[in-house]
Amino acid sequence: MLENLLQEVKLILNAPEKVAELKLIYPPSLQIDRHNVYFIFTDQGERKLGVYEDVVSIKDFKALDILKDEDRVLISGDLNEENLNALEKRFPFIKPVSRHGYKYSFGLGDRLGLAGNAHLKLFKGRNIMPVLAQQSIRELLLTKRTFSNVLNDAKWSVFTEGYKDGWGADGDHVKTPYEVDYAVRAGFSMITLDCTEEIHNEVAELSDEQLNETFNALDETIKNYFNDTYLNKTFPLTAGGEVHFSQKELQQSVLIFFDAVLFAKDIYEKFVVPYHLDFEISMDETIVPTTPANHYFFAKELQRFGITPETLAPKFYGEFQKAIDYIGDINRFAKEYAVHEAIAEEFHYRLSIHSGSDKLSVYPIIGEISKNGWHVKTAGTNWLEALKVIALKDPSLMKEIYTFSYENLADVKSFYEFKATQETAPNPQDVSENEVFSLLLEDDPRQVLHTMYGSILNLKKNFSYVYRDRFFKVLRDNQDLYDELLNRHLAKHLDLLQGLAKDKEEVLEKYDYQK
Repeated sequence: MLENLLQEVKLILNAPEKVAELKLIYPPSLQIDRHNVYFIFTDQGERKLGVYEDVVSIKDFKALDILKDEDRVLISGDLNEENLNALEKRFPFIKPVSRHGYKYSFGLGDRLGLAGNAHLKLFKGRNIMPVLAQQSIRELLLTKRTFSNVLNDAKWSVFTEGYKDGWGADGDHVKTPYEVDYAVRAGFSMITLDCTEEIHNEVAELSDEQLNETFNALDETIKNYFNDTYLNKTFPLTAGGEVHFSQKELQQSVLIFFDAVLFAKDIYEKFVVPYHLDFEISMDETIVPTTPANHYFFAKELQRFGITPETLAPKFYGEFQKAIDYIGDINRFAKEYAVHEAIAEEFHYRLSIHSGSDKLSVYPIIGEISKNGWHVKTAGTNWLEALKVIALKDPSLMKEIYTFSYENLADVKSFYEFKATQETAPNPQDVSENEVFSLLLEDDPRQVLHTMYGSILNLKKNFSYVYRDRFFKVLRDNQDLYDELLNRHLAKHLDLLQGLAKDKEEVLEKYDYQK
């Protein structure tokens, strides 16, 4: 193998224009630095690293096999952390960077570590920054991965595809200083601060009398500051419209969100500034949609403390449930989204849309209104496209997975917001193996399969995984099909956001898998 690889290395060094003649080296990965050559190749179905360097510097790499060539050496190596660190010294583009300066960015939560190459192929030339490594602590626990695993998988994809346009890594929905520190130590360029534990949802349930009593119990100095700054005042927005604070809007904004503002300030000072992190704040973990007054208050208080996040996620009107399209009045969404966008523009950040997978109906609205740019987060849709591979290549396994998910759906009710039930989803007994692919085209079974991913991957019997090993074998054996399905599905999202398609019907027709 090394002798054959050396012939290709010599061909490239002597005639770089003949890259199309390569049979072993994966062309997008090819990096040439003077007389040094770096690349990815496949050996017996497994990707390996190839390096051709002088005998001294090549010692940075951990070699599996070595072939000497005068004063230079060709080695093969595993895609491990030691070899990745050596590559990073030579090629800084492998490391994640901040989204600052990018108008559009898109989060790609690759829970399985196998989607990065397909993602990068899709994003080349799109002028959208991909955030490849986007994982929450909950997702790490459910998939039995670490932040380092996630980051390294993304880095290898970046090198393999020769992607030099910049990419991000998001420690997603971190809720405590410990979790933030974990993401920072692993090398993530961005954090999404989840303020759930500092947002007081119970305030929304108070009567007007109880709300007034609770607010008036605040320290006089604090209460006076908020009243003087906001009460009965109207704030015009440069982009159009205005925000008014009634007594109730002010009191709810303060009592629900001010602790979250202080929490964001603490994290900003302890981590974001010292480590030059890209900062997103999630204020969407509430039981009711974020009002314009709530949003304006949060942004203005952040500004008072000298904080401008790169992106901020309100809770928009309507339902952004997992794995399915938007539920709600599209016209009302458009009207309210425009106000949130005007507030974001006023305070110089972009809006972030969480649970963005499959929200095809609202993407044209987001793309048209978001003059300041946007950030969209997806994750579960990658998992569901992987299940399509299982359905096509091993329908009996797919039926087993669906049966288990259907029968144990109650286990994940507290984790996710979804509408599917055993009454609305198809009974597995009524689904033949020839019909399992259709489960991934309907809302209720999609939600059943999406929400159960952790349980599916981690189920054990007799000390062995029931589904995990078989699942990954089918996926790895059919990586090309997985890549194709991912590209087709995510292209629907991007085309609608970028105005390359006018509506959901057009992209569904354009990217129908059967075509």
